Amino acid sequence: MKKILIGLISVALLSGCKVELAPTVNLSDVNSETAKTIQSKLVVEVMSCADYKDSRKESSDVTDAKEAISNIFTDAKYIECYREKMDSKALFEIPITVGGKDETGDIQIRNGGFGGGMIVLLSDNLRSKIQQEQKNSFSKFEPSVQITVINDLDKNQDIVVHGVLADAKHYLPYSWYQLVAGKAQTFKLSDVSVLAITKHGGALVYEDYDKRYQIKKK
Repeated sequence: MKKILIGLISVALLSGCKVELAPTVNLSDVNSETAKTIQSKLVVEVMSCADYKDSRKESSDVTDAKEAISNIFTDAKYIECYREKMDSKALFEIPITVGGKDETGDIQIRNGGFGGGMIVLLSDNLRSKIQQEQKNSFSKFEPSVQITVINDLDKNQDIVVHGVLADAKHYLPYSWYQLVAGKAQTFKLSDVSVLAITKHGGALVYEDYDKRYQIKKK
């Protein structure tokens, strides 16, 4: 029994800590030349929300998550811990930058500047903090990015997406898609795109079909 317990503890320490950035952005803000700061959800998966000895107290996992997130994001705000199906999740809010012509802020979602589209950028400072926290932690972060885009421009916009899961239904490695007017649509970035963001500072999510491409829709 002792060996089993030690094995389980080892697995818990070595397993990845899932961290998902999940902002909701307006298309008009993404395309704007004026940068805007919004609050984005940051969800950290934990073993449990409550202490196993006293359910009135938060678990050590939540305490550790608070410390790790505050080390990386100085303006992070802890919201709550909750269960979703079989998973426990600690919810935070962090400020991110939407729009703008130049790179600004630690996390920025803006127009590609090459004929439309959307790119996600991470500052060198933030990437350095993430790498340092990885070194200080027993577990490794498993980051993911899920962006909900609200098309508030009163017209449909054709796009070409790059490596995303659209609305939790279609995996689109390189495909035509449409942002529907008045609708909120969710794009979960591929592991390759997330790696490009965390390691190299940026990745392309989609390009504007009309401005960038002259290809036949399928």
